[in-house]
Amino acid sequence: MEFLQRLLYTALSAASIFYFIVKTSLSFWKRRGILHDKPKFLLGNLGGVGGKRHISTVLEQLYEKYKGQAPFIGCYAYLKPMLLVLDLELVRHMLVKDAEYFKERGVFGNAPHDPLSANLLQQDGADWQRLHAAICRSYAEEHVIQMLPTLEKLAATMLRSLKQLPTSNAVPITNLVDCYNIDVISTLAFGISGETLLNSETEFRHMARSYLKDFNMFRLYFLMYFPNIARLFRYKTYEQAATDYFLKIVRQKLFEQEWSRLHQRNNFFQMFAELKRHRDPQKRLTDEEIAAQSFSFILMGLETCNSAMAFCLYELALQPDLQRSVHEEICKVWEHAERVLDAKNLKEMTLLKKCLYETLRKHTPYAFLLRNTDMDYEVPNSVFMLCKDNHLVIPVAAIHRDPDIYPDPSKYDPERFSDENVKRRHPMAFLPFGAGARGCLASRFSEMQMLVGLATLLRDYSFSPCRQTPIPLVYDNARLVLAPKGEIMLEVQCL
Repeated sequence: MEFLQRLLYTALSAASIFYFIVKTSLSFWKRRGILHDKPKFLLGNLGGVGGKRHISTVLEQLYEKYKGQAPFIGCYAYLKPMLLVLDLELVRHMLVKDAEYFKERGVFGNAPHDPLSANLLQQDGADWQRLHAAICRSYAEEHVIQMLPTLEKLAATMLRSLKQLPTSNAVPITNLVDCYNIDVISTLAFGISGETLLNSETEFRHMARSYLKDFNMFRLYFLMYFPNIARLFRYKTYEQAATDYFLKIVRQKLFEQEWSRLHQRNNFFQMFAELKRHRDPQKRLTDEEIAAQSFSFILMGLETCNSAMAFCLYELALQPDLQRSVHEEICKVWEHAERVLDAKNLKEMTLLKKCLYETLRKHTPYAFLLRNTDMDYEVPNSVFMLCKDNHLVIPVAAIHRDPDIYPDPSKYDPERFSDENVKRRHPMAFLPFGAGARGCLASRFSEMQMLVGLATLLRDYSFSPCRQTPIPLVYDNARLVLAPKGEIMLEVQCL
């Protein structure tokens, strides 16, 4: 009996201590007098995320509820206090004007034990500065343009793969663009020939789809809240099989290049490989760092390009008149260019580019940007001060769907991105690739990659809804990148 009493008292004491810790954590912003949304016990402001709600929906609701009341509000990712930035001018200061105060993202990385995490996204501080200085030049416009012929060849292979599909006109669009984008990455980021479009069961595709350990919001929260504990226990974000596979490819290609002495710069891998022999030790990359930079195209580019291309074709399928105008523009430029695309001709496809931008606005792949304050920061034109190590969230998707910036935001209207309309908006009103020094270095390339793929498909085929087409569209709430739930099926007809 005495043992049971002690056990009960111990349990009650532990429960009381736990309750006190949780309540103290969730009163962080209240104690500091910062406007905040009332958190739920344990869940903070993330209730339903991954189940009934997508993270973009949660941030959009908070943004709409509090915008105009303060430049930022407090919120909670489970028990972790964070600041949600609401003012576009403050966003500009954070990303561009005063970027030296917000250099860090605070994304977990453990390069010594998880080599693929030595990429720009997951690096902060001096490690990020060194890597950024080393590889920034590789993404220059003149280098990106050299890859256009390879993109054309891969897009042409995509057309061949369409012809090999069964006679049924219903095509899984998500799968089609996934194969195209995987081949682009394998060819230009890893230097190996793409075969996925003609044989979807390649080992590269399997590894590109299974590199991440089981993802959930709680694991992401733990890594953000307790990164030092995770590093102490040598936590790895990526599956060992995938790590071994990508490292093996990179080392093999580096060995081949060393013997062939190729000095061409027609893909990213060759430019990364040159950095292995750089005279400046600060810009010299190891095999593992080269593998991590190549892998970053899968990490950050694959799902985003997949969703953007699939959603764009879906929206055009629902608006046949708009699709017809896009087709006519592509054919006109194509014929005038004597059936060869170059950077100048691609820029002339203005309507297609507007459609891509409107897709990235309406179906923003990543709902938010993360930043940490490196030092105390006085918010311009206000009485607020951001303290060192404050975690900041910029709700990109919510900004893209703000009716005061984009009237009737649920409507798909490419003319929002006419030159006149763009000039009227705040420069931070459209952030699909971020902005400033920590924006996406590969934004030019990703845009070109998607435009070439879309132009090739829309030139030779028309897309329309079929019985299996999801109308209205349903998102997969369990995924961090905005993606459809299940396949997007469209009827495809050769023109």
